[in-house]
Amino acid sequence: MISYNEVSEKSFQGFIIIFITQFISMIGSMIVSFAVIWYLAESTESSLILSIASIASIVPMIIVSPFSGVIADKFNKNLILIISDATQALATFVLIILFQLNVAELWHILVLLGIRGTCQGFQNPVSVSLTPLMVPEKKIKKINSINQIFNSLINIASPAIGAIAVSSYTIQQIYWLDVFTFIPTAVILFLIRIPSVTNHEKGEKISFKKEFGEGLSYIKESGLTSVFIMFATANFIVVPIFSLFPLLILGHHEGTVTNYSWVEVLFQVGMIGGSILLMSSNRKSTMKSVITSGMFLSVVLIGLALVPQGTWWLFYIACAILGIDLAFIDTQLMSVLQVTIPKELQGRVFASMFTIIKSLNPVGLIIWGIIGEFTPIVAIFIISPAISIIVYFILIKFTTMMQYGESYGNESIAEESSESPAVEAEADLLTDYQTELEAS
Repeated sequence: MISYNEVSEKSFQGFIIIFITQFISMIGSMIVSFAVIWYLAESTESSLILSIASIASIVPMIIVSPFSGVIADKFNKNLILIISDATQALATFVLIILFQLNVAELWHILVLLGIRGTCQGFQNPVSVSLTPLMVPEKKIKKINSINQIFNSLINIASPAIGAIAVSSYTIQQIYWLDVFTFIPTAVILFLIRIPSVTNHEKGEKISFKKEFGEGLSYIKESGLTSVFIMFATANFIVVPIFSLFPLLILGHHEGTVTNYSWVEVLFQVGMIGGSILLMSSNRKSTMKSVITSGMFLSVVLIGLALVPQGTWWLFYIACAILGIDLAFIDTQLMSVLQVTIPKELQGRVFASMFTIIKSLNPVGLIIWGIIGEFTPIVAIFIISPAISIIVYFILIKFTTMMQYGESYGNESIAEESSESPAVEAEADLLTDYQTELEAS
């Protein structure tokens, strides 16, 4: 017997408080991440080192995902988040001590990234499943859009603050931010209980293999497999080159940390713009619009690579467009999945999704990192998205992924239609809707 804690106004208010404190913690983490990326790029000037740093964060997430999804569905979500945050803060504190003693080395930073990746592997399924458990369904798309806007605002502030911090403080001093911003998050998680979803009797022994298998079965039966293959391929071919952005700026365009911070800021401004467009639109999120936006992303990356050396105004515009497009991809994909996937399976399905999608990422990072040692960085930013476009066309032609999630949209429209003739008329227009990007 599956029992839910009812989504109520009280649970929604609790969600907002948790939402805010999580972003306070994220501010510290993002500033630290910016500083670490620039520290590694400036001190090593190696695409391989940047790729290894990304691998150090990603591989632990992949390893724990089969367990973290089950844990997210079956155990106390507050406790999972508190332990994960506390572990990251403690690991960061240890690294600060190592820097203070002048014994910190590159591998110490990589170990910290690995610990953070492990903790995030447990946090991610909980964070994603939090929204449908505490937010009314009609507000989920808007909450995801607001979430994207908040993320972008943080990412705008973080590079600017990070650039100042890098110029004014040592890396170990910057790490303190990650420790202090953890405190308010922990306090709130002790005070506000996250609703639970259970489908097993009290005292029943949980089989991780069985529970994880249920998530995989849903993916196979629902038609999500082809969608996951598409994003796994994108993570293998395209996503790894994002870790090489500092080298494109530093090496090819002979930029500085200021240029890098402006790129990050304008990218996030684009994310905010895209999120506002989605939040103000009543049109449903569909997999068709997600896929179209994904293909456009590859086109923008090729255009970014073709920007003449040192032409910063054009480079900045391309980064802003890239941000708009990514907002369309992330917000719409998450909205479709959160409303379509059963609540009691979301932790496992999202963990499975992460495992499938991210499993090829380390291989891609190594390949592009090695290629980057012998190939102009601009060539990588052209070849990678060009391959991605070909893969998209193949998947569209030979799979049914374009139709995934259509049923939830039609049901929602039907419900709204019964309330208002005006909404019913709007539903007819939505049937012909192909992509949010064209509307923007």
